[in-house]
Amino acid sequence: MARRPIRLCFLIRMLDCGGAERQLTELVRGLDKSRFEVTVLTFYRGGMFWSAVEQTPGVELVCLGKAGRWDVARFVARLVGFLRRLHPDIVHGYLGIANELAWLGGRAAGARVVWGLRASDMDLGRYDWSFRASMQVSARLSRRVDLVIANSHAGAAHHLRRGFCRRNMTVVPNGIDTDRFRPLPEARQRLRQRWGVQDSEFLVGHVGRRDPMKDHDNFFEAMLGLADRHPHVRIACVGDRAARAGEHLAGSRAARALGARLRWEPARADVERVLPALDALVLSSAYGEGFPNIVGEAMAAEVPCIVTDVGDAARLLDDSERTVPPRDPARLTDACERLLDRPAEKRSRLAENDRRRIEKHFTTAHLVRRTTDLLERLAAGEAPPAAEAGSTGTAG
Repeated sequence: MARRPIRLCFLIRMLDCGGAERQLTELVRGLDKSRFEVTVLTFYRGGMFWSAVEQTPGVELVCLGKAGRWDVARFVARLVGFLRRLHPDIVHGYLGIANELAWLGGRAAGARVVWGLRASDMDLGRYDWSFRASMQVSARLSRRVDLVIANSHAGAAHHLRRGFCRRNMTVVPNGIDTDRFRPLPEARQRLRQRWGVQDSEFLVGHVGRRDPMKDHDNFFEAMLGLADRHPHVRIACVGDRAARAGEHLAGSRAARALGARLRWEPARADVERVLPALDALVLSSAYGEGFPNIVGEAMAAEVPCIVTDVGDAARLLDDSERTVPPRDPARLTDACERLLDRPAEKRSRLAENDRRRIEKHFTTAHLVRRTTDLLERLAAGEAPPAAEAGSTGTAG
């Protein structure tokens, strides 16, 4: 007798722009719908990835209609009521409060509960009391969860230090869609032409929202040092609205000094068509990264990367010459300059090797296969294999 599909319900705050939201989208699209009946629940409607999930065959997308921050009791009642009617086998939370509510609603519905952890080394002093309180509650609740999946070894280690349970924690690195993220010469030429970037100019990009963890100031200081030495360098900062660009300029001497050489672009859903326009991508983060999606995506697109040693960035890139300490703009400038000074053909070979590394270890297929194995084991009542959070080996 054929076993029925596993009823799997994901819970996430919103399908807005972000690495976790993109990974959830890739995962639900990749899961075998003959093995899983997939429902995605959101607190709020809309967001950059809403339509992609909504249009995925075999996936039900439901917004629970949270009215605002203080709409708690009625929202929880709606969540619990929906899950009891759905009667899922597994409820999988994605990030923060969605994890805690996945535990509450999942247990009320008699389901097994999975949490997704997406960050590492968060500086809790930079966030409000509610975020800090949520972390403490999550650490205590983690012992009552069936499975906790961290997307990075650094993230797993960070949460263990914060008191999370080791017994039920494992690591599944994010997956990169190498069909979507690949070299696109026509897109490169078109975007550089629209941005007014000449073929002879070297375009360095930063892609990420405005957040203290992204350390834009470090990026701007490093780029100012690079631009002073190399007049043909141009800089693109992608991921902030024009109003927020003004906030950067108001607070950063280096950003103002870059003047017209710095271009601002809002967040885009088609980042796969933005990356090929770059000659290098910089991750300048100071803390908080788990698995930095944008680095893996740039590597798949054959765009050379320079990263700060945060989260699993160094593990992902696997190149000490292109990895620097956080909050050290001088070292970041030097790493960018070493890359710029390489002959074009050597940069191309480096970029090709980066793509091969993604294809070998970090594709969407890897993510889907590993997650499927864990969820099927859990549904069958088997203990999932634990990953060693401190392991230095590449997840393959």
